[in-house]
Amino acid sequence: MRDGNLVGLWDSSLYDYGVMESSWVCLRPDGTGWSAWANAGGAATSRLRWSCPGDGEVELRYTWTAEGRFAPGAPPFLVDVDDEGPDDTVVRTRFRVGPDTPPLSASPVTCLHVEEGIEYCHQFALVTRDVEDGPHV
Repeated sequence: MRDGNLVGLWDSSLYDYGVMESSWVCLRPDGTGWSAWANAGGAATSRLRWSCPGDGEVELRYTWTAEGRFAPGAPPFLVDVDDEGPDDTVVRTRFRVGPDTPPLSASPVTCLHVEEGIEYCHQFALVTRDVEDGPHV
């Protein structure tokens, strides 16, 4: 089971004021997706499958991860891979999707709040719901 409110590309940067890294999570309607984070020292990107085992709960099952040096941009694009391989991490967390006004934003955005961090973050702003043909890792 999946919750359509979660479908989209989500970006933590509106909530990262004063933080030296940002994170992204992309959840596609077919239950696949990816997540990534980047800071001055490097970046990582991971493939995942997702589902909603219960109301207000999402489970991310990671299948592959790569770390390395990235090209500028958001989300990061790895240009040199230092390490990659299978990943069996599972993140299961309660979530809420709704309007929120980030600290330096003048207007509300659609926000994904999670109890357990995804790529070190708990709040993400919706970038787009159109992720059928979005970036692939």
